[in-house]
Amino acid sequence: MMMLALALAAAAPQPWIGISAGPVLLRESGRPGVGSGPLVRVEVGYPVADRIAAELWLSGAMESAPPTTPGDHALLGAGGGARLLVSRLDSAGKLGLWLHAGAGWGAPVAGDGQHGPMGFGGALFTFQPFMQRFTLGLEANAVAWRSAVGMAVLPSLRCAF
Repeated sequence: MMMLALALAAAAPQPWIGISAGPVLLRESGRPGVGSGPLVRVEVGYPVADRIAAELWLSGAMESAPPTTPGDHALLGAGGGARLLVSRLDSAGKLGLWLHAGAGWGAPVAGDGQHGPMGFGGALFTFQPFMQRFTLGLEANAVAWRSAVGMAVLPSLRCAF
């Protein structure tokens, strides 16, 4: 009976936790130049179907103002997102190309700014090494927060429970 329960648990879709971190470049309207800094996103997700997953995310970013403009920012945001598997790039299913997007609410935690909607969207390339529990990825995102838009490149690590 115990072996049957373990086999069923192994065959069921597994929830996962992931972390992505990398540089972000932001252009804020009404402000000259481009700000830059690190962005970190932590995600908890669950496969809804074979090619679709839903997730909750929490992110933090620190933006250094352009050299000619004062006013660094730090932002904390949370929201929901989804992943859609566009293509498996090999016959073993270890390489994948995903569309990844999310929307939520952000709040400044340092510097000037206002609360407001935020979101991201882009492509995610994943590789599953010899351990099926872990997935490595590289993501290119367009990011937006209120009047700022930009891009981020985020290496990621995901672990299934």
